Amino acid sequence: MTDADKGGDASNPPIHRTADECAQAVINRIGKDIRLALPLGLGKANRLTNALYEIAKSDPSITLKIYTALSIIRPQPPPGLAARFGGPLLEKMFGDYPDLTYAVDRASGKLPANVEIEEFFLSTGTLLNNSYAQQNYNSVNYTHAMRRIISEQVNVLGQMVAVRDGRYSLACNSDLSLDLIPLMRDKVGRDNFIVVGEMNDRLPFMPNDAEVPPDEFDMLLDAGGYDLAGPPAPRVDLISHAIGLRAASLVKDGGTLQIGIGSLGDGAAQSVRLRHQDQTAFRAALTALPGLTGPREEGGDTPFDRGLYGCTEMFTQGMFELLRARIFTRRAHEGRDITIDGGFFLGPQNFYRGLREAPDHLLSLINMTSVDDVNALYGNEEIRRRERVDARFINIAMKATCLGAITSDALDDGRVVSGVGGQYNFVAQAHELEGARSIILLKATRESSAGLESNIVWSYGHVTVPRHLRDIVVTEYGIADLRGQPDEECVKRMLAISDARFLDELTHRAISARKLPKHFTIPDAWRANLPGTIERALGPHEGKLPAFPFGTEMTPVEQELGPALEFLQAETATRLKGAAYALKAIVGGPSAKARSNYEPHLRRMALDAPRGLQEFVLQRLVLKALTDT
Repeated sequence: MTDADKGGDASNPPIHRTADECAQAVINRIGKDIRLALPLGLGKANRLTNALYEIAKSDPSITLKIYTALSIIRPQPPPGLAARFGGPLLEKMFGDYPDLTYAVDRASGKLPANVEIEEFFLSTGTLLNNSYAQQNYNSVNYTHAMRRIISEQVNVLGQMVAVRDGRYSLACNSDLSLDLIPLMRDKVGRDNFIVVGEMNDRLPFMPNDAEVPPDEFDMLLDAGGYDLAGPPAPRVDLISHAIGLRAASLVKDGGTLQIGIGSLGDGAAQSVRLRHQDQTAFRAALTALPGLTGPREEGGDTPFDRGLYGCTEMFTQGMFELLRARIFTRRAHEGRDITIDGGFFLGPQNFYRGLREAPDHLLSLINMTSVDDVNALYGNEEIRRRERVDARFINIAMKATCLGAITSDALDDGRVVSGVGGQYNFVAQAHELEGARSIILLKATRESSAGLESNIVWSYGHVTVPRHLRDIVVTEYGIADLRGQPDEECVKRMLAISDARFLDELTHRAISARKLPKHFTIPDAWRANLPGTIERALGPHEGKLPAFPFGTEMTPVEQELGPALEFLQAETATRLKGAAYALKAIVGGPSAKARSNYEPHLRRMALDAPRGLQEFVLQRLVLKALTDT
């Protein structure tokens, strides 16, 4: 007899040992119309979900609709160099993580008619050409997602949980679940809404609000642990560090901090840490940067003696490292030791490892809580205003217009790259809180299949944050303080932080739109806004600006291969350009020294002993790219 066969009560929910058994128990309780809510990102009950999906695939009389966000599956690198490099890395990132089979089938257009998937945040950039995902995407703020779930009368919540000594934690995704469970039970009763906890002993156990009693669950699945999906730590180049240094200068000691994800988020976190631990190095690197300095009087360049309080939707590795560096020390909650409030976490494997190995006294400072608590002011506004003094909400954008509108989640034609998440919430908070600022980070340019393009544009067909909420925008070339500025001044400040190669076109558009006077002349200083200027400025400080400030799963050889292969991809982006580069690689040939220096790199790519013409050409291309970078 299994634990589930013995039944259970409110304080002792039944435990199932296989996913199939648990899925069948769900159907027996709920019936054949299953409306399944799954947390954003990491916290999904993958095994239960896969079992329910397989039953629905084999039984058309069952309807399964899944409401979720950020469905994580292993990427499939294309054959060739990408697969050779990416295959071993994917093993480090995913291990024995069970892919979500509905997401795999959606990617290949194989979803059955009786299964529907609705997401409010897509896996970044991976579903641009997936018609089903684009058509079934629901554009809602993170704080409004629960309203949509409740209106759809979901009847099952499948959540991954951590367990320690008979205690249970929502761990990585307290965000919506903390509020959804009591609301749904009050609305429809326990018989019409069940909560299934999928136990995973590799999930870090988080205390405080994330810890829930056993009676929070109607049943549990204990089918053994599995690895957590972990995106790789991003490489932080000098451009990203330049942006991070500028952002860190705007953070006020004794204040509140939220930081977004990616290389720009990590660059900002590293600069905040550098400012605290090595004030001299921070000042030297910051001073070396030319361009607009923005309202630095609202920030500083001294250590955080009074400490910071973290209020963030996504608890990132960068914020965890700031906690370990004793920067998040301001206890904002009366009677509690908490110094960081977060809604969910997701990050590299060494981030999860750090959380699993962290001592209890450190974890007790982290409060994984409701997304409503961190993303909004309403509800307990008086308390939240008192806690969030001098807030700096640092988020990442894809594009910004010269009039201050921000694009972060979709393309000009409306196709969704990711989702709005909580960015709008934090921007709105920055305008509602006294002394708070919204700080948007973006690189001034990007390489696309069409070539180099500016990330600062005159106008764009999709907007995440409207221009009337414009505040601070930071690029590698400076800080544009747009709050309270009329349109002419706003345009000038955005031009001052744009790449010089696009200034003439942007200025022409501004003059044509009557936002700049006809006689306006671009200052000479703006003409120096080029990557080389930043590289020369920060080159002497590179030792304090590491490519992977918080560590990486990649070996030193892989760290050198990564940028070389990115460079190679850019050099072979078109057939004609690629043929020219390949010809140089083959005709020029590598020197004996290059072959010797890069022998470990060739072994890592399985190209040290090429078999056939194709591998010979690949070997020469890799060697040339390594030499060129």
